[in-house]
Amino acid sequence: MITSIITEIIQKLSKNNTIPVYSAFDAVSAERKNKGFFTIVGLDSFELQTPIYSEFTIFVPYKANVDINVTAPEKFPMMKLYQYFSENIKPAVMEISGINCMIKKISMKHDTNINRFVLTAKLSVNGMDKFERGNI
Repeated sequence: MITSIITEIIQKLSKNNTIPVYSAFDAVSAERKNKGFFTIVGLDSFELQTPIYSEFTIFVPYKANVDINVTAPEKFPMMKLYQYFSENIKPAVMEISGINCMIKKISMKHDTNINRFVLTAKLSVNGMDKFERGNI
C-alpha cells in the first residue's frame, strides 16, 4: 500500500510536467539528481484503519501523511519555486483519483545540507484498498 501511494503520486506529477520526480526511498543522493528543479515524494506516516469485511471482500481504509519536496538551486528566486509548485504540482495533486488528497501545509526553507531551496507540501491522504478474501 505504501509504495502504491507514492507511485501513484509520482506518476500523476510526471504526467503534469513535474520532472524529474523521485521517491524518497530510491537511495539516490541529492548530488546525483537533477541540477535544476527536482521533486521528492515521501511518506511521513501511514496508519491502517479497522478492516471492513463483506462476504467475499475485505476493505482496508488507511490514512497517510505524504511529503512532496520540491528543490531548486540556492540562487533561484523563491517566488519562482512557489510558482512552479502552483502551476505543476498543486493541480496534479488535486486530480489524483482513488484517494482523497488534501494539502495541509506548505513551507519553504534553505536546506544547508544540500545547498538548495526546498518547498515542502504536506498532504493528508485517505484511501481504501480492497482484497478478495480468498487471496489473503
